[in-house]
Amino acid sequence: MKKKILIIQHHGKFGGASKSIFEYVFNLRGDFSFDIICPYGSTYNFFKKNKVNVFKTAGIPKYDITEIGLYKGFRKLLILRELLYLPIFIYVLFLLSKKKYDLVHLNDTNLIMIAPILKFFFKSKIICHIRTRVDKKRVPKLITLISKKFIDKYICIDQSTFSTSIETKKSTIIYNIFNQKKKIYKNKKKIKTTLTIGFLGTLDFHKGLDFLFECINKINKKKNNFKFLIGGDLSIKNNFLLKIIHKLKIKKNFNKVFHDFKNKDYKNVEFLGPVENLENFYSQIDLMCFPSRMNALGRPVIESSSFGIPSIVCLKNYFNDTIQDKKTGYVIKFGDKKKLLKFMYFLEKNRFKINILGRNAKKNFDLKHNTNINLKKLTDIYLKT
Repeated sequence: MKKKILIIQHHGKFGGASKSIFEYVFNLRGDFSFDIICPYGSTYNFFKKNKVNVFKTAGIPKYDITEIGLYKGFRKLLILRELLYLPIFIYVLFLLSKKKYDLVHLNDTNLIMIAPILKFFFKSKIICHIRTRVDKKRVPKLITLISKKFIDKYICIDQSTFSTSIETKKSTIIYNIFNQKKKIYKNKKKIKTTLTIGFLGTLDFHKGLDFLFECINKINKKKNNFKFLIGGDLSIKNNFLLKIIHKLKIKKNFNKVFHDFKNKDYKNVEFLGPVENLENFYSQIDLMCFPSRMNALGRPVIESSSFGIPSIVCLKNYFNDTIQDKKTGYVIKFGDKKKLLKFMYFLEKNRFKINILGRNAKKNFDLKHNTNINLKKLTDIYLKT
């Protein structure tokens, strides 16, 4: 009989965490039985479309303990939102309580706070993914106590997240995987006149697109051979709501920055909107740029490396397991326009270097993000926890 696993996915908007857990569910659903709880939105629709058992809720209560989730000033109001979600979430758990799950898998550290409730309903072991660096200085004592008592195992996506784990003795590294539908190797293609640089992800303040836009502005002041493909959608489209959130200092108003830049109507910048065909997107770019404020590598960097495409990323705490500076791409500090422009111009003039970096990126992907190795690691945790 298959072991039954309940996955809690807290983001309704489909993104890196949703993609990453789906890769594992898709590959392991022949060996395990999966149910997923997640909020309404594109994540729910994606799982439903791919015939995964998914149960929707208005929201899932959480407490952000990552480096980018500071509860300061009016942002403390977000805690009220989580309290409102709590009875709705408990009702969903009550409806599922007749099911017996062998394991509950939290897809992010922000969900640690609900572990006691899950234990009450299902009496099962609980594991938790660490997908973003934890700010250990800000973790409340209550979260630490819950972690020690209720979380049986942590899964870290790389050395960087492992270094911030609440409990390293309970932690193991399992890298994200990515299964290509088509094999595309950029380094086998002919060198083009234009260097195409891509970005993929949610269009918001945390992803650092304002930094990339400033660099594009500088590049476009003179004649150049660059093209920029930007894939993704705005995190909040309602401008009125965003203005209120911005005033309360809960979330930065990136939409204004986005529209101001888009109105420049640069001929060498194309906004693609949400990207569903990843193979088509990666077949068009020569270089991935991920200028994030989040001090995190980002799933698009892993995906691009699987196609033999190097990346430029912004990282403050650099570990060389998923990207190797000057070997599989370039690592810079966020906001360093001089360095970002320097590397872009260098690669535009030295196209052979892109092929070298791309080959190295592909080798590193095959080594660290090997599907069979990482599937076996997660399978072992599911079976032995």
